[in-house]
Amino acid sequence: MSGDSPEIRAGQVGEQNASIRRIEIARQLRSIAVPAIALAGLFSTIAWVQPKLLSLRALAGLTTDAAPLLMLVMGSAVVILLGGIDLSVATMASFAAVAFVMFNPALGEFAFVAVLGLAGLVGALQGYVHHRAQIPSFVVSFGSLGMLYGITHFISNATAAPLSQPSAIISFFGSRTGGLPNGVIVVVISAAILGALFRFTRLGREIFAVGASERAALLSGVKTLRVKVLAFAISAICASVAGLLLLGQTGYSSPAMANNYLLPAIVGVVVGGTAISGGIGGIACALVGGLIAGLVRIGTVIVGLNPAYQNIVFGVVIVIAVAITIDREKIGIIK
Repeated sequence: MSGDSPEIRAGQVGEQNASIRRIEIARQLRSIAVPAIALAGLFSTIAWVQPKLLSLRALAGLTTDAAPLLMLVMGSAVVILLGGIDLSVATMASFAAVAFVMFNPALGEFAFVAVLGLAGLVGALQGYVHHRAQIPSFVVSFGSLGMLYGITHFISNATAAPLSQPSAIISFFGSRTGGLPNGVIVVVISAAILGALFRFTRLGREIFAVGASERAALLSGVKTLRVKVLAFAISAICASVAGLLLLGQTGYSSPAMANNYLLPAIVGVVVGGTAISGGIGGIACALVGGLIAGLVRIGTVIVGLNPAYQNIVFGVVIVIAVAITIDREKIGIIK
């Protein structure tokens, strides 16, 4: 081996790298294949019960309803890939809608930037406290959930409020382009941006590295504080966009308008194949899982089941999905 020429050694290294890439691609395809099959089976079952679901109008309505949930799922997936969890995403969505209604009369369209910036700041602060104080992300985000819930009810006087001044951005979110709901366009663009972040940027690679092994990532020179701050900020921004999508659909804000989305958002992440212990998954997995969660929400209504059964289904799915995907060696003792 030592007598091989540099060209031969370079070729062998290239072949090894190509083989590693092929293995990684195959692993990713396998990880998304099962959720995709489950999605197809669930959709086929619901369509068999209610054939009208296959109409273009019904499909447009289904995707419109799913758009806010998909934004929450994608944002939640970023933090779960770290091995953490953000329980404040649904409350953040409600807060964003209420804040936009309040800011819009004075700031106009700049209210959109203000809301996203404020959400990103709150998310970044969560990541900072989580890392610096060494408080579990569950506790930090649960505390944020309570604070956002109280603030949202206080500033809105615990009442729903319509959008008093027209907004081109919110009107766009609630409209269609060529028959396609604009909410779907927003989700696709957001998914492309997040997918590119994970595929081509250092931050994306570091998120997977921290999720796989934070200690190893730290020893490799990864600035884990920066990674966590940015991951929680991205999650909060996605949640704020979800709230504005809901505002575009309904035309009014409410301090509790998105609260029922928390459980489906977490279900969407884990049922899509993203490990709750971090390091495994991605945006494509999150989208498939989000569609499954959205179909369950719609499907229970279509087949005539009591909507209360949704939470029962979601609770069972979370336990099963976590049991399948969790890396017990990484966590050690389960408490």
